Amino acid sequence: MKPIDRRHVLRLAAAGAALHGLGVPQAVAQAAAQTTIRTAKTAAKTAPLAGALDAPANLHRVYRRIRFAADDRVVFWWLRGRRYGYVDNLMVPYFDMHVGSWHRCRELDDGRYEVATASAMYFTDLASGELVEDWPNPITGRRVLLSYPAPTRAVAVYAYSGAEQTAAPTPGMRMERHHVVAPLELVGEEAWLREETWIKAIRETAGTTRTQKVHDMYTYASPVAALRESPARFVPAVAHFNDYNDWSPRFEMGDQPGGTVARCSGRKVASIEALPAAYLRLGRRLHADAFRDPARTLG
Repeated sequence: MKPIDRRHVLRLAAAGAALHGLGVPQAVAQAAAQTTIRTAKTAAKTAPLAGALDAPANLHRVYRRIRFAADDRVVFWWLRGRRYGYVDNLMVPYFDMHVGSWHRCRELDDGRYEVATASAMYFTDLASGELVEDWPNPITGRRVLLSYPAPTRAVAVYAYSGAEQTAAPTPGMRMERHHVVAPLELVGEEAWLREETWIKAIRETAGTTRTQKVHDMYTYASPVAALRESPARFVPAVAHFNDYNDWSPRFEMGDQPGGTVARCSGRKVASIEALPAAYLRLGRRLHADAFRDPARTLG
């Protein structure tokens, strides 16, 4: 990527001095100059990709543009699908899933970038479409009360080199994590990208150890033409998702053997209003504050 020219930075500083000469207070002038410098840094680091779109050196910059955005705009994802219990090679439908998330990137200065994320997931009854709160577990026969936490800010850091992504630790839990982004595939006018994450969460409480294994698998697709345009443009994308997990504690499965599987599809959109109406109704009913101002929720 083209570095920022030192003379250009000096010109920006001079512009700040000129503002002061026009009667603008020095603090305001300095803030204006710093804002311009930050904008120039962002523009330099998000310049058009060099060489072939599917060149290995471009992989993690293309990943950022497909998964998030090349700049600091807020982008949104939604997924719709179904969760199943999986016992003795038999899949048992649990409920429908409505998933939404919003994300904002911040460029760091060492070949990495930070992503702030907030998300909310809701389960609805297979027949009525109503929110599931008192759930009759079809495998254990017991009724389980389900709750829906409000969206809160979480932060992860990614590297353009492909180094392992890092995330803030969860109190009281050890995490073993492996993250893979497969080489970009150009299929006609689409770019396909596979992302896979394996997580082993180990929680120790009151002398007991509980381990939960999670496997998340995404396939993304974006138009090749959009990826070749200016990084300032929004890049649309669709996603197909599967996970293969140990039982979540919230399902109260006890010692029942088996696990759960989810199958979902969805897309990235540029505004919260573009999320599916059914998802927005649930989110605004249960978590009005978070949905009212997504940027504030991201902090």
